[in-house]
Amino acid sequence: MKHPPLLLRGRVLPVLDAPIPHGAVVIEDGVITYVGPAARAPHLPGGATEVDAGDGTIIPGMVDAHVHLVADGSADFMGSVVRSAPEELTRTAAANAVRTLTAGTVAVRDLGAPDGIAVALGREIAAGRLPGPQIAAAGRAITAPGGHIPYLGVEVQGAAEMADAARTELARGADGIKLVATGGVLTPAVAIGNAPYEEAELAAAAGVARAEGRWVAAHAIGYDGTKRALRAGATTIEHGVYLDDEAVDLLASCGAVLVTTRIAVVRMLRNADVIEGAVVAKAEEIQDVNIESLRRAARAGIPIAGASDAGTPFNPHGGVAEEAALLVGDIGLSTADALRAVTATAARCLLRSDLGHLSVGAAGHVVVTGGDPMDDVGALRDVRSVVFGGRLVPRSADEETT
Repeated sequence: MKHPPLLLRGRVLPVLDAPIPHGAVVIEDGVITYVGPAARAPHLPGGATEVDAGDGTIIPGMVDAHVHLVADGSADFMGSVVRSAPEELTRTAAANAVRTLTAGTVAVRDLGAPDGIAVALGREIAAGRLPGPQIAAAGRAITAPGGHIPYLGVEVQGAAEMADAARTELARGADGIKLVATGGVLTPAVAIGNAPYEEAELAAAAGVARAEGRWVAAHAIGYDGTKRALRAGATTIEHGVYLDDEAVDLLASCGAVLVTTRIAVVRMLRNADVIEGAVVAKAEEIQDVNIESLRRAARAGIPIAGASDAGTPFNPHGGVAEEAALLVGDIGLSTADALRAVTATAARCLLRSDLGHLSVGAAGHVVVTGGDPMDDVGALRDVRSVVFGGRLVPRSADEETT
């Protein structure tokens, strides 16, 4: 169904080009056809929708490079997934997708969900049958027997099994694969720095995905696991908690993107009194080294994508703007770099060159924020309007978007 053109006027932050103080963005047939001074904007036929940003700012729709749509942010992350039937998880994922979109995030990368739920939801949204952001899903995470987040993945060991697991997820519709290269905070029985896979095992799975032009996300909270994953072909390193100079050099030489998820740890520690003690102890253990590692990577010019790890304890979906604020406050990124982290660089993790910037030919996903994110990155949390595919998204999660 064809929709009327859309014209947005006001302060424009294209991300990949210089800001336009008095600018305009035109979207036709779901694609951006003009970005530039408002005075030179093309004349549109009657019936076109116009949006005035007022004292706000027009930015690309945000991208969250690491979420878990089936999880609801409860204190018991594992329990909320394990105790729920597939039908309930499907409903949770659909509700989280709506919440994400209305918060100004137009695309996400789901890095672990059982039963093909995230893959199926992405197809429903793409077909226009359900509201939500574009979803790039990993399907089931590939993890070692007895490893981290088995309830969101498939447990395999050995190069042949790893390659087969990657083929299976891609055949089932996954857009890329997730490799669990270390232990994690939310699996108390597995040490954080545990590296259950040899480089050859990780490479066997990564090679399958990369041969098909897909992304390879590696959960990595440990020195050895991070380096093995990079050498094996990971395109992104998730969390970036333990990064020494060698790991940073590998990130640079491999061209991998570092995906931060600071907000997940911050929110766990804010609610430490109601989260399992072993989980809190792990979060406290990595707090300082996480900040130090991310600062080291930032100083070296490593591309950084901000992500929320939404679904983890007390970490609801739609919060990637808060991650951007932490990148400025904790890591020292400029407001411009933080904006890029949750737009263009995050889109790079999805291998989507048409997302995360305002350019002719890019997808017509646009957000109007209050204030100016270049002055105060906190403005990203003040989402006044969301445009998805050239159509204004209703502000109420209960309204239809089709």
